[in-house]
Amino acid sequence: MKRVFAGATSLDLLQGPGWAWVGMDAADGLHRLHSGTLLALDALLSELRFSGVRRVALSASGWMAGQGRHFSAGADLHEVAALAPGTADAFARRGQRVMRALLWPGWRSLTLVSGVAMGGGCDLALHGQERWCVEGLRMAHPAAKHGILTGFGGTVRLPELMGPVDAARLFAGLEHWNEHDALEAGAVQRVLEPASARDAVLSWLSD
Repeated sequence: MKRVFAGATSLDLLQGPGWAWVGMDAADGLHRLHSGTLLALDALLSELRFSGVRRVALSASGWMAGQGRHFSAGADLHEVAALAPGTADAFARRGQRVMRALLWPGWRSLTLVSGVAMGGGCDLALHGQERWCVEGLRMAHPAAKHGILTGFGGTVRLPELMGPVDAARLFAGLEHWNEHDALEAGAVQRVLEPASARDAVLSWLSD
């Protein structure tokens, strides 16, 4: 594993033949999606696509060593609060490029979702072509009650996965989902015990 971007939320990379595992790491463990992190993640995913990677996983970096915690608490709200109309559009587009990269049809992508997946972090989790979670999940879009959406594409992606009625439970109904709720709704496809998460992702990557 090597660090490929150092920032408020850093990025780590583990690679093998034809596959890559990208991990997010932050001092507070919440892995907020700062502008710098989004730009770095977009550039990294582009590099991986054109280097021949055909399977990519995204998670908290801790899972590469066998024990992670949170996936992402979403966009940095201090940064969001400072956005003006022009800069808000640019910020949203940074996130959208990352989401589109995960859905690129030339590879298979997996998001391993654990702990908190809130707001923009929820959007990011949903854009894995395959989506697994670890027991203890807390998935929500709570900023919607304040009229805030990151614009990263979760309001489009979730209806694609489960239809508009069930998707509205998360965005309009402001529900908080645990791993069982997310599995039943179709937001994730598999629930893992923490002890098996690392080996399961490595097996999937090398398949």
